[in-house]
Amino acid sequence: MMEPLTTGGTGERGHDGPRPLPEFFLNWRSGWGDAAASWTPTDYLNQDSAIAATVAAGWLFNPSTVRYRGAIFLAERFNAPNVDEWFERYPEESARVEAVVNTVALYDFFVNADTDPYENSLPGLAADVGVCWRGVLTLRYPDLDVHVETTDGSGSGEYGPSVTFWTRLKP
Repeated sequence: MMEPLTTGGTGERGHDGPRPLPEFFLNWRSGWGDAAASWTPTDYLNQDSAIAATVAAGWLFNPSTVRYRGAIFLAERFNAPNVDEWFERYPEESARVEAVVNTVALYDFFVNADTDPYENSLPGLAADVGVCWRGVLTLRYPDLDVHVETTDGSGSGEYGPSVTFWTRLKP
């Protein structure tokens, strides 16, 4: 499995503590002068140019899922023949199959965008997605223990910040 960022309990981004503001936001806010000193990223979203991306982000933070062969998969990544191949390789390891199939590397998610200006913000985005996935999936599948894992992409062999999940039946 991956080296996890904190995605549970106290210390979670935004949970009972300060949260670092993204560099792109600080640069944007500084262009508005002293009156903007207290603005937060939600103020950044209050622009015509941000509405469409914010609405579309709902699919990232609250993804559609598919239950298949007793496992849960992201609908956008689900391909039954591919999942069947993984189950042939690891017939007794559905959690492993889920974790592999459900992995979203943010570099692949933003393949058509220049991520360089946001490099310092992407690990936090992965952590935020992980928090949302855990909440959504826990509510959606109360019969399952949901495990969400995020990485910041700094580990050896990692391909940037990523997030994945797997489930197990509750005992």
